[in-house]
Amino acid sequence: MRKPFAVLTIVAMIALTLATTSGAAVSSGQVPGITDKEILVVALVADLDGLRSKGIDLPEKLTTDNLLRRWQGYADAYGKINGRRVVIEPAVWDPLDATTFDDACTQATQDQQPFVVVNGNGYRQSAAACITVDNDTPFFFGESVYPELQEASGKNLVSLGVQADVNARTTAELVKQADLIAPTAKIGLLSSNEPGIKSVGDNLEKELANSDFEVVEKVEVNTLQADTTAINRESSAAVETLKAAGADTVLVLIPFTASVGFYQESTRSNAGFDVFIVDAASSLCTQFGASRTPAEVAGVPCITTWDTRAVAEEDGVKEDSEFEAECRATFDEFSEQESQPGVPTGDIEVNGVTYTEDLPPAECTIMSLLLPAIEKAGRNVTWDKVYANLAKIKKSPGAYMSNGQGGFGKKKAFFATQVHVQALSIANADTPQDANGVTFNGCPAPVNCWVPILVDGEEWFPIVTKR
Repeated sequence: MRKPFAVLTIVAMIALTLATTSGAAVSSGQVPGITDKEILVVALVADLDGLRSKGIDLPEKLTTDNLLRRWQGYADAYGKINGRRVVIEPAVWDPLDATTFDDACTQATQDQQPFVVVNGNGYRQSAAACITVDNDTPFFFGESVYPELQEASGKNLVSLGVQADVNARTTAELVKQADLIAPTAKIGLLSSNEPGIKSVGDNLEKELANSDFEVVEKVEVNTLQADTTAINRESSAAVETLKAAGADTVLVLIPFTASVGFYQESTRSNAGFDVFIVDAASSLCTQFGASRTPAEVAGVPCITTWDTRAVAEEDGVKEDSEFEAECRATFDEFSEQESQPGVPTGDIEVNGVTYTEDLPPAECTIMSLLLPAIEKAGRNVTWDKVYANLAKIKKSPGAYMSNGQGGFGKKKAFFATQVHVQALSIANADTPQDANGVTFNGCPAPVNCWVPILVDGEEWFPIVTKR
């Protein structure tokens, strides 16, 4: 009998076609990753064990196996699909070595030949084409992609996050309609040469101009290099470049590992920029990202589809939706713990109290969409059938993103449908509990978090796919 996770998929399954074709067993080798008894899925996960072997101190729970267990746990909870067990195998990259993303691609595709590859976050967009194009393997990605990558990948690529051009268009529309940026502002963009971020930056420059804003400078930091010190020297130097161009407002698109130099130099030099973050980089405005964000970012707003458990304009913790509650119950069961909202992966210990890591929203959302689509494809499963089933999902629940829901379409291969604005709140071991005895400077746990901002009394806004 299936465990509670099966309930997660009800909405998605209703949205899929009700007619399935049953047939003879598919023999091993006819479709990659499919045998009579198994469906092979490869999960791309960070090589945390490798980091530990290099002497890097990580929390006990931060292991490669625990990252993999998130995928296998949800697969096992769903149960067998048309008589086959879903088996999750890992392919890993070294977070400290940007050259290992292509190595992970080879592991995931040529070495294992799976039915589909999955990743919740962290895998570099620029390496995705190695999977979807070079090795002609389906990939369900938990983050955002850019139009050129999607076009080249075709049906081999499905994602959760807002596509780069749509992200840019939505951002320009939102900042204008909600008066987040003054019409007279002189805007600078801090972008990157990483293809996904560059695509957002290039499109945002055009969309802001179309919305009658003046963009006076766009700086592209070389984030493709492996040296984070050199990257931050570039982002630090960007401050003077932006000041010289007359910028008074800066939209930052690069990840915090690359933008620390910018924030520190802006503070040191009293640059006086009004700063906004556009969520274009991996984990940038997520719970995980907040926990690793420098204090200089406090109060900076981010436009993003991702959500946290903090509540807008009051101290409290958002209640789980029905879908998120099922995600949590299943995660707690297979991880043998009681998860706590707002706690980053690996747990945190503060003043002798252990706060237990939150549910993994991307993994739960992806599996709740992917597994029913595979099941509806029938015994003679192919990726074309699965992709067609996904495309039929017009509205389905999602965890910690897009106002709790999203959907696909024939020409929309990404899930998110809504964005909101949230600001970074700083919390740590020295932060006292708020008067409610529950939160810490508005955060559900004593660690940095993103707190939603209401705009004209509303929190969520639809994406803008076309002008």
